[in-house]
Amino acid sequence: MRPIWLLVLLAIAALPDRERDRAALLAADRELARSTDVLGAFAEDGAYLYPGARLVRGKKAIRALLDSVSVGDLTWTPAYADVSDDGTVGYTYGWTRSADQQGKYLACWRRRDGGSWMVTAYTRTRLAPAATPAPADSAVAAAAVRGPADARQLKSADSAFAALSVARGAQTAFLSFAASEAILLGPPGAPMTHGRDAIGAAFAEFPADAVLNWAPVTADIAGSGDLGCTVGEASISPRNSYSKYLTVWKRQADGTWRFVADGGNARPAPATR
Repeated sequence: MRPIWLLVLLAIAALPDRERDRAALLAADRELARSTDVLGAFAEDGAYLYPGARLVRGKKAIRALLDSVSVGDLTWTPAYADVSDDGTVGYTYGWTRSADQQGKYLACWRRRDGGSWMVTAYTRTRLAPAATPAPADSAVAAAAVRGPADARQLKSADSAFAALSVARGAQTAFLSFAASEAILLGPPGAPMTHGRDAIGAAFAEFPADAVLNWAPVTADIAGSGDLGCTVGEASISPRNSYSKYLTVWKRQADGTWRFVADGGNARPAPATR
């Protein structure tokens, strides 16, 4: 196997900087899929969004969660990766699989000083009967737009996104805040939703009397200020529906933030006092 990996490393080294970083992140994701120590790839303050469970942060909490659930023989295959202009933050999404069941995942990553990639946030959908195998994503990464490396900007954008959803409805909000190349993981058993127009169409049947609201809990941003992630909790009233989410944000040419990937899953109802 070692000669094969040497060839992979040589091929990556020959790419332009950003393409090299993207290839390295995809390689890290594929390597993690073969690892028996998934927890070891998480950052110390990483977040895990397990379907049906509460949002957990930190390796100790993630370990306790994984010890309490049955992950089974879950495998996954990345379909796409992108990285910040300085190569310190990135994200991947792709397909999970267990026997004849299939799902989708989204992960945010941060590169350590030593060059290795660590998972800072991870979410996946529930598994559902597998459809036809999904091809690799052929989307082209948009140009990087640098700016202030202020994670508060991401939280502000996420909060404004939520406020628009409450004021004018989920469809309007998602159309307004989606980048042209954005994807939604979508519900279990369905394909990913690609592109702003398709995302808007996906919310066309959202109930008129339902209000989708959310709030960010944490945010991470690249030092180049062009890419980052938020993690938070959401609810739909009056449906008493509760979820958690991971959103990847990219700075646009006009300096505003738009999301390029979004996914999440259910969580238990908050405890009442």
